[in-house]
Amino acid sequence: MHRLSGYNTRFLAIEIFSYFLLLVPWLGDFLGAELLCYGAPDLVLKIGMSAAIIVFIFLLRDVRRKSRSLELLKKNLSLAAIHDLKGPLTSMIGALQLIEDNNIVPEMRASLLSVASRSTRDMQKLIQVLLDTERMEVSELVLDKRRVLPLQLIREAVKPLLPVAEEAGVTIELPGKKDFPALLADHDLIFRVFENLLFNALKYSRRGGRVCISADFADGVFRFTVSDSGAGIAPEHVRKVFDKYFRVEGQESRSRKGSGIGLYFCRLAVEAHGGKIVIDSVPGRGTTVTFDLPAGQAARPPLPK
Repeated sequence: MHRLSGYNTRFLAIEIFSYFLLLVPWLGDFLGAELLCYGAPDLVLKIGMSAAIIVFIFLLRDVRRKSRSLELLKKNLSLAAIHDLKGPLTSMIGALQLIEDNNIVPEMRASLLSVASRSTRDMQKLIQVLLDTERMEVSELVLDKRRVLPLQLIREAVKPLLPVAEEAGVTIELPGKKDFPALLADHDLIFRVFENLLFNALKYSRRGGRVCISADFADGVFRFTVSDSGAGIAPEHVRKVFDKYFRVEGQESRSRKGSGIGLYFCRLAVEAHGGKIVIDSVPGRGTTVTFDLPAGQAARPPLPK
């Protein structure tokens, strides 16, 4: 962030100097020479130089604007990541401090240990997402592809979220049993794609709503969808939800929480497998996220269920 601030200062200095350069071709006129004493080629040259400098200034201002935006995004990400880490860290510290009390009953001690363990896993997940995202951005993450049963993977992703869905009063509908072939993919990455999409769907669903998961296979490509009946996303935000650091700002406080990197991670993970992810949302009616994954060479024969 400090480097960006330094670049902004340099860009501003160059821009100010460019305004002075803009005057250079016309200094003769300002010093008393007559414009008409120059020939047509000379006039065209002066106009061309001025136009080039003006274009350079506009491009420089655009770079400065984007640099400031990136600096702000990085600051927001840092604050959001700190916020996301602070929650489980506070829970873990609080639980461990209570466990140190010798007078605590065994049942309460076991419950607090469970809270501390869950908080530790939440912190580990966030840190891993941040690390893997950076690696995928620079193509340094090597995929650990193996034969994966799609329906089994979905059930694995849904299981830890069932208590969350029950507490929120939301029903999760799993895809029906089908004779799918195996998927050649990085189990951990695709698991976290489903985990992110399901968590978002539950997060924005209203009590009494439904989160539906579907899976299909055709022409060597798997198609998965995660849809909810929640508040939906405004049209002007739909195209940006897969951008890095983007968060949908809504009236509800929960819409302002999070690092804004979850869906960006999903896009990178899907694209790293040669797939594609899209989103369709109608305000007030819900959101559907669809992503395609090529089955890969391990698609056939199917693994035994």
